[in-house]
Amino acid sequence: MIRVEQGAPKRFNRRPNFPIAGIIRPFTLQPLSIQPVLPGETMNSLSAKMRVISMPVKHPLAGAWMETWTVYVKLTDISRDLGQMFVSDTADNTAYIAASDNPYFFTKAGQIDWVKMCTYKVHESYFIHDGESPGYQTTTLLPWIKVNNRSWYQNMMFKPADDAVPTTDASDTYQHLQAWQMLQQMQMTELTYEKYLETFGVQSVNPSQGNPEILRFSRSWTQPVNTIEPTTGAPSSAWVWNDEIKMDKPKRFEEPGFVLTLAAVRPKLFAGGVDATLCGNLWGFSDWYPSYNLNDPTAGVREILGNDPVFTTPDATPETLIYDHRDLLSHGEQFVNTTDAPYDLPINDFFGQSTGAITEQIRQEYAGSTAINNLFTTSTFANAVCYYDGIIQSQIAGHVTDTTR
Repeated sequence: MIRVEQGAPKRFNRRPNFPIAGIIRPFTLQPLSIQPVLPGETMNSLSAKMRVISMPVKHPLAGAWMETWTVYVKLTDISRDLGQMFVSDTADNTAYIAASDNPYFFTKAGQIDWVKMCTYKVHESYFIHDGESPGYQTTTLLPWIKVNNRSWYQNMMFKPADDAVPTTDASDTYQHLQAWQMLQQMQMTELTYEKYLETFGVQSVNPSQGNPEILRFSRSWTQPVNTIEPTTGAPSSAWVWNDEIKMDKPKRFEEPGFVLTLAAVRPKLFAGGVDATLCGNLWGFSDWYPSYNLNDPTAGVREILGNDPVFTTPDATPETLIYDHRDLLSHGEQFVNTTDAPYDLPINDFFGQSTGAITEQIRQEYAGSTAINNLFTTSTFANAVCYYDGIIQSQIAGHVTDTTR
């Protein structure tokens, strides 16, 4: 039985201490735990101790990153409408009910879908670009996360079609510029209802949602180690992590919400469809003397054909692409000599050069499902997992005390 001390100045420590276990699929954002927190409480410490081991992997040299986040998600980060829950017993919760069971979020149909909503909010805030549509794995509904690769193709895109530019009288253009300058001075270039009210001296409440707060981030690299195939007993290789993640400093919570622990496994993948060095394309003054136009963000833009020798050109009708040639200096590129490779490298198959591809596909920002499965000895969806087992210990100061014992 829990007793909440009303108006008592004394603060008590509660110590949530619980086990965690499950699976993590590579390149998905997997929630590991969730803890509710109340306004005015302070989390003085949080420690997550885990052992993670993958199913046998096919590539004995290809390592992987294990990443974990501790995140504070306010209810108002999810939706401003959730504030109604605290002022009315009849607030409608229909929009927040889980429609079906989902073990990956530890949630059953009919419950409030807190874990999923918090996970999606963290993903949309920190794991995708502005304007990018969030992607979720079809079977698990877990959010996809990007690969770790950085290379010259990270800003590549299709060459846009030439658009007709309307011409107007010079005086019309001047009038438009004057109007824009006036709006800019009034800070009304993006007029909203709230800004309209502010012109009358009315300070409105900002209805926009905030971003969750990352309390702790940890990243650990590992190479495959010798292990035993669990189904056959045969020698094999697997990724193994033994991690402990601790908060650096206390955190006081101003609003009700949840503290989530999330994890992701990002194996090293090589870019598919990129078969040669871009250095083989460097020639001329602008390539070898980029400093003359560093202040011009468009000066480094180059066209590159979809069937350039750099590419494997798997698409039947590759389109012309554009990129910033200075990105080769900024990001570098992979270098792969597979002439006498003792094993097939883990290659990303999420690549396209035809107009049917999306921007993230051209830049290979995500891993293809086949590439993920092929990381493992048994290349199936069910086998492409890492198992984890651990415990989370925390200490939270507030007005809640356990009177059961």
